Amino acid sequence: MATLAIESTGRRSLWLKSPKWDLTWISLSVILVILPYATYYFGQAIGFDPNKARIVVNYLIAGAIGGPHMYATYTRTLFEPTFRKRYWTIIPMAFIIPSLVIYAAIFQFTYLLTIFFFWASIHVLHQIIFIVDCYNERQRSFLTKYARVIDYAVVLSALYPMAMYRFVHNTFTVGEQPLFFPEFLKVDIVWWTASIIFGISFILYVAKTIREFQLGIGNIPKTILVTVTVLAAFFTPFFHELDVAFQGLNSWHSFQYLGLTWYINRLRYERGEITKPSIRKLAEPGKWWKYYGANFLAASSALAIILVLRLTQEYHHLSYDQIYYMIILCFLLTHYYHDHILFTKSEEIRTVQPS
Repeated sequence: MATLAIESTGRRSLWLKSPKWDLTWISLSVILVILPYATYYFGQAIGFDPNKARIVVNYLIAGAIGGPHMYATYTRTLFEPTFRKRYWTIIPMAFIIPSLVIYAAIFQFTYLLTIFFFWASIHVLHQIIFIVDCYNERQRSFLTKYARVIDYAVVLSALYPMAMYRFVHNTFTVGEQPLFFPEFLKVDIVWWTASIIFGISFILYVAKTIREFQLGIGNIPKTILVTVTVLAAFFTPFFHELDVAFQGLNSWHSFQYLGLTWYINRLRYERGEITKPSIRKLAEPGKWWKYYGANFLAASSALAIILVLRLTQEYHHLSYDQIYYMIILCFLLTHYYHDHILFTKSEEIRTVQPS
């Protein structure tokens, strides 16, 4: 796994960049999880019905943060010739994934939403695991395989006790659309099992963490990240409007991702690893606004396509949700595919201090 940590002094720091940067972009930005639900209720307070308020939330998050984050991926993958050459499958998959999404949105919408929410949950937690491993790289000599497994287990299991309960009891819906869950799995033992796995993982995590700090080897930034992740993931499925609630996790995830990708590109810029001139311009010192602006424009173009399809509904008769997810998921699922490469096989982010 890559490590983002910087050594600006002769001493090894546990932070990826600095306490202020990590807390702002990585951990304490968890406060963003409340933004979509707050917007949802505010929309109803000023007169929107629940469905229109839900639509407003989807547009705002997709335009301002969710959309820009998924296009940021391509600055490291599709627009980087060396990456395309090394991972050639991203070219055919850039056509295969959108084709499958469009077909499924029209003819198999329930299955498309089910695949999306499952893959999204894995993707969001995979990013957390990636960052956890970045923190682990800072104290390799003190880590055991047992400690790593516990960190992974508590992060990966926190979301699923209530999510499985909602599936088992047929209340896991997106708007009015229930997601697919096999009938033979709609038994209480499924969510009991998910709860037991999380409970054991959480107890082991707490005990391990306390022991690490007693021994003087506790990792403060990692502990903050894992703790807030567990809290956010565990409570998200309790909310009634699940797509609005999951937009909360998406907001935090996207904010993290925009910061991480900008920072990685700054490191790549300093090392001369960005070969495409237009991408180099987006990674120049002090040009954060160019980086965000380019990704915002890309996201806006996708929203414009959604708007055109909504205005022409009388011709194609697709629902709002079909239109929205068809366009968004063409790019989002492709972004997921790229990130599962970046999060596991990317080049090491070496210790270079960007200006």
